[in-house]
Amino acid sequence: MNQEIDLKDLDLAAFEEKVYVIADEVLVILKELSRENQKQISSKLIAEKMFNKDTVKCVLVNNGIASSNTEIDRLKEIANVILDRFTELVPSHMTDKFDTLKNMFNNNAAAINAKDWLDSPIDILRKYIGSLSDRNNEVEEFLKQTMQYLAAIEQPLTGELASQQQKFRDERAFEEDLTSYINMMRQDCNHHTDINALKAAFLNKIENINKGIEQKREQDIQRLKDAEKTLGEMWERMNEIKHEAEEIRKKSQEMEFESYHDALTGIYNRRAYDEKIEEILAHVQRYDIPATLMICDIDFFKKINDKFGHKIGDLALKKLADLLKERLRKNDFIARYGGEEFAIILPHTDLNGAKIAGESVRSYIDKSVFSYKGQKIPLTISAGVSSFKKDDDITTVFERADKALYLAKKSGRNLVRTDEDVLAEATAPNLLKQNH
Repeated sequence: MNQEIDLKDLDLAAFEEKVYVIADEVLVILKELSRENQKQISSKLIAEKMFNKDTVKCVLVNNGIASSNTEIDRLKEIANVILDRFTELVPSHMTDKFDTLKNMFNNNAAAINAKDWLDSPIDILRKYIGSLSDRNNEVEEFLKQTMQYLAAIEQPLTGELASQQQKFRDERAFEEDLTSYINMMRQDCNHHTDINALKAAFLNKIENINKGIEQKREQDIQRLKDAEKTLGEMWERMNEIKHEAEEIRKKSQEMEFESYHDALTGIYNRRAYDEKIEEILAHVQRYDIPATLMICDIDFFKKINDKFGHKIGDLALKKLADLLKERLRKNDFIARYGGEEFAIILPHTDLNGAKIAGESVRSYIDKSVFSYKGQKIPLTISAGVSSFKKDDDITTVFERADKALYLAKKSGRNLVRTDEDVLAEATAPNLLKQNH
C-alpha cells in the first residue's frame, strides 16, 4: 500500500544513503553469485541474500517514498548514480538501453512519481540478470550437444572395435581351417596309392581353400567399406564439434573481455583493477620494484552532465579514456574505477616519475579539444599520486592516492598532487603554530 509522505517528514540525505546502501549490496550479491558460479540468477535468489544483510535490514525500517518535485529531483540524481554503477557490470550490448534510459530521465515530465526513478534501474537490472541466464543456457546447451556428439562417436567406435574383434576371430578360424586342410592333404598322401585318387582329393581340398580365401576377401572388403563409412560419419561429427567449439570459444572470449573491460570506454574495469593491484603489490613486496598508483577524475563532471546531458557525459568519459591511452605507456594499466574516476597503475615508476607522467597527461588533456556539434566542452582532470610501499594493501595505497586527488580538487582542480603534498599540507599548520 503506497503512502504519501510530507517532504518535511523525510530526511532526504538519509534516504539517499539508504538507496546507495541497497544498490551497493545488490552489486556485492551479484559478484558473490558470479563467484559461486550460479547457473540461474533470479530476483528471488538476490532477495534471499538481501534479507540476510544487516545493512539492508537497517535501511528498510522506513519504507515510505515521497512524490514531491523536490524529492524527484533528488531521486533523479540517485537513479543516475545507480545506472552508472550498473553500467560498469552489464555487457556492452546493453549500454544503449542505459543511454536511452538516462536521456529519458533528463525529461522531468517522463517520471510520474518517485517510484518511476527506482523501478527503471531495477527493470534494467532484471534484464541484465536475464542476459546472464541466457549466457549460462547457451553454455549448457553447448555442453549438452557436445555430450550427444561424443555419444554418437562412441557408438561407431564401439561397433568398429567389435568388428575388429570379429575380424581377429575370423582370421583365426581361417588359419585353423587352412591348417586342417593341409593336414588332411598330408594324410591323403600317406593313404592313397592311386595317383588319380590322390589328384582328385588334392583338387577338392584346394577348391575348398580357394572358397575360404574368396569368402575371407569378401569379408575384408565389406569390413573396409564399413570402416570407411564409420570414419566418414565420425569425421563429420568431429567437424560439427569443432565448429561448435569455435563458436563457444568466441563467446567465451567475448564474455572474458566483457568481464574485465568497461562497457562504455573499452578500458579495464574495476574487477580487472582489483586483480592487477594485487599482482603489483606482490611484485613490490617480493622484488622491491617501484610502482605508483594515480587516481584521476574529470573536473566538474556533474556540470557536464547537467548542462549537456548524460550522452555528452558518456562521450567525455570515452574521450578521457582515449587520451589516457594515447599519452601513457603501453605497459601502464588504465582502468575505469567507477563513475568519472579512473585508476592508473604505473609499474617500474617511482613517485617523482609518476608525478611527471601525471603532469604530462594533465597538460595533454587540458590542451585537447573536446566538442560536440561544434560546441567546445571543457575537459580537464585532477589527479592524485601515491607510490606503493612494502607494507601496503589495496586499501592503503588507494586511500593515499585518493587524498592526494582530494587535495588537487581543493587546490583549484586541473592539478596533480602526491601523497607527499598531502603530508606537507598536514604538517604546515603545525609549523606555523610553532613559529608563532
